[in-house]
Order: sequence, then structure tokens, then C-alpha cells
Amino acid sequence: MPRAVSASVAALALGALLLAGCSGTDESGTGDNQSNVATGQEGFEDVRKLAAQLGTDAGPGEFPRTVRNLVANEEVGETVIPAKPERVIVLDTGELDNMASLGIEPVGIAHPADVGMAPGYLDVGDAVDLGPYDALDLEQIKNLEPDLILGTSLRIDDDDLKRQLQEIAPTVLAPRPGVLWKENFLLNAAAVGEEERAQELLDAYEERAAEVGATVAEANGGEAPTVSMLRLMAGQIRLYANDSFIGIILDDAGLPRPETEDIADLAVEISAEEITLAEGDWLLWGTYGEADSTEQAAVVDGPLWDQVPAVADGGVVHEVADETWYLGLGVAGAELVLDDLEAIAADQR
Repeated sequence: MPRAVSASVAALALGALLLAGCSGTDESGTGDNQSNVATGQEGFEDVRKLAAQLGTDAGPGEFPRTVRNLVANEEVGETVIPAKPERVIVLDTGELDNMASLGIEPVGIAHPADVGMAPGYLDVGDAVDLGPYDALDLEQIKNLEPDLILGTSLRIDDDDLKRQLQEIAPTVLAPRPGVLWKENFLLNAAAVGEEERAQELLDAYEERAAEVGATVAEANGGEAPTVSMLRLMAGQIRLYANDSFIGIILDDAGLPRPETEDIADLAVEISAEEITLAEGDWLLWGTYGEADSTEQAAVVDGPLWDQVPAVADGGVVHEVADETWYLGLGVAGAELVLDDLEAIAADQR
């Protein structure tokens, strides 16, 4: 089970990771209603260009500050934050991870419809559960008296809702989670005046990712294995590609992808009959939600599972935690993915 990271002590925990590193459409599902899950999306390069416009010109720790973000769908505007925020509301897992990584405990949290308030690796203290991000209780948000609201335009996709949130408190929205998880971390950090600390954590993560990738290659006989990322959901089977949270992590680690997944997209939708398209030397698979409500039985217990290359060849086949590998969406989650990769590699020696 993933270890818990307290939002109030996460900066200390990640400080240790920093020392260790120096020395050595959306990602989540929404159960039966998965309309918020982006697949087959075009325009990832456009969204990267959009993200590059966001941030602040304020000096380190300087307030008031103006933060460029999405004030409407694909419209860059400015949000003025008068003082360093003390009561932050987060509207998705990525923003929660980001705040925890900076040692900030949110006062309120929204989340996907059919998962808990927060992933198990984060301890959210006394934060209020605001419910699903697609059914926000604006009155409850207002009652919490936030001085900053963080989210993504993909989740808060109604411009009227964006304006209502801005009327409650300064609101900073990134374009989308997943492929932009690093950019979102820096944008969130800019909103709370912790951009230097965020960059330090990202630098440490990237250094460690390269080291872990080398460890994986060494365990594989000196050559990096191709890695297939399989996710089993309710009525959906996906092979996650390069433009996803996990795709970015694997790329940072220098771990290649098999041809089907080596594309500039979030994921490839397949059927149980196409499961042999998971052609990686390593097959890492996870389940979103309760296994009985997903395609796990049809795939893992199905007639073609033994024909999947990694299974047939006696290679690495490993179940991974969905809440970190797919739902983490931040640097703390990414560090836990690296922990898992190291552990899997150690098992091969």
C-alpha cells in the first residue's frame, strides 16, 4: 500500500527526496460516467504552447502578484493575488499533490466522482470534502472563505463557473492535468509564492528519474526495456501513451515504449480481443475502481492474457497502484512511481 504523505509535512518528506535525488482531455476516470476522461485528444502541442504563456513576473515571495492563467476556455487572463494565500481550495488531485509537496494543507478539496476525497498517499488533515469537481457546491466553497482556488480548465470547463469562482476568491486555472503536470506544479507554486521550491523539487525528481531509468536498464541486462502501461476501467481498456502523467515519467526515466503506445496522445483505447497490442518487455497494469466493476476479469482472466508478449515470454508483469501511477498527477505521486520502478527492477536481480 502506498505510504501516506501528510500535507502539513510533505515539504519535509520531499526535502529528504531532494537530498536523495542529489546524492544518488484528463487522467482519471469517473466510473460509469467517464465523460471527463480525455482520450484521442488532438492539440497537445497547442496546449503546451498555451501553458508556456502562464505564470508570474513577480519576484520570489513578492505579493501582491499577478498570475497569468486561463480565465476562460483557452483564454489567457490575469488573476491578482494580494497576499500570500493561507486558505487554499484545490479542485483536483494534481493541485492537492502540488500543495502537499509545498507543505500547504488545503482547506477544501474536490475530486473525481467515484473515488475518495484524496489518494491514500496523501493525508489531508481537516480539509473539507467539496464533492465531485463536476458538481461543486459553491455555497460551501464560499463558506470556507478561501483566499485562493486552484484547478484546471479541463475540469472547470464552464466559463460561467470560472467567473463564479473568481467572485469568491482569486482563482488560478491551468489548462489540463496529466501531460502538463510539471507546468501545472510551477503555475500552482507561482500562485502561492513558492516557485523556487517547486523548481528545486522538479529538478531533484528529474535527476532521480534518470538514475532510476539507469537502474531499470541495468536490471534488464544493460538495455532499457520497453514498457507497456495498461489500465483497466469500467467498460474501457487503455494503453497509456506518451502525453500522459505516466508517459512523461517514463520518458524522464529514459524508458522506451512499444510502437502502439509510442504516440503523442494520452492513451489508446483497445478491446479485450486486442490485448496482445500491449507489446512491452514490461507490462505494468492497474485497475481504476473496484476490480469487479472493470474489465479486469475479461483481460487478466481472459483467453488472450497468456498470449500477451510479456506474459508469454515470462517477462515482467506487475500490477501497479492506480492512485499513484495514474491519479497522482504531481511530483509526490511521481516520486512514488519511481519508488515502484526501483522495487520492480530490484526483483529482477
